[in-house]
Amino acid sequence: MLGHHCLFEDDSRWPHQALTPAGPGGCTVSMEPELKSGRSPVWLACMLFIVGACSSSADHVRAHGASAVPSAQSQPAAGGCAGTQVSATTAPPAWARAGFSVWSGIPWALGKPPNAVAYLFAIELVAGGNRPDHRSNKVLWVTQEPPEGLRIQGHPLGRSEPAIVISGQITNGNQLPSIVDVPTPGCWSFDVSWGERTKHMSTINLDVLPAGTLPTRPTL
Repeated sequence: MLGHHCLFEDDSRWPHQALTPAGPGGCTVSMEPELKSGRSPVWLACMLFIVGACSSSADHVRAHGASAVPSAQSQPAAGGCAGTQVSATTAPPAWARAGFSVWSGIPWALGKPPNAVAYLFAIELVAGGNRPDHRSNKVLWVTQEPPEGLRIQGHPLGRSEPAIVISGQITNGNQLPSIVDVPTPGCWSFDVSWGERTKHMSTINLDVLPAGTLPTRPTL
């Protein structure tokens, strides 16, 4: 039960109703009836030992349970570059889930600063939209605040040309669906800006595969 056992001269003296659950890894011990009945000091010593074991077990669960929670970007998937991580195993921020009744493992990337998200419905982008799986390079952009004056500009990392501008109709208050067909493979940087005088800005770097490449589906 707890990994500890006390031997009694008479097993019938074991208090069968003394141990009760008290949350994960813990228990409570009620000794009041036994104290009134005049149990021996050896019996009381064993019960105090069990109480200590219960407390240690509960403390161990609390200490290790907190560290078992994964961070938002703990298991990166393919699709990001230059510091941007893509996740397919952890849920995106709550503000980025409008319109999703249940998040179903769609790969997503968090920008820097962390106030914009890109959902990669196409798993990975392929240059020119030339994909053997016949899918489109669909990306859903989401901002933490309502994106008044939203502007998304993409360009190869460290270069200003070639450049593309992504625009469209805002949905669900803070989302912009798009098809992102960039002309060349490599790491592309997407600058997401919105607000008066581009008050808010976030950068998401995405890897673009060569034309004709089949993306690898993430392991969920």
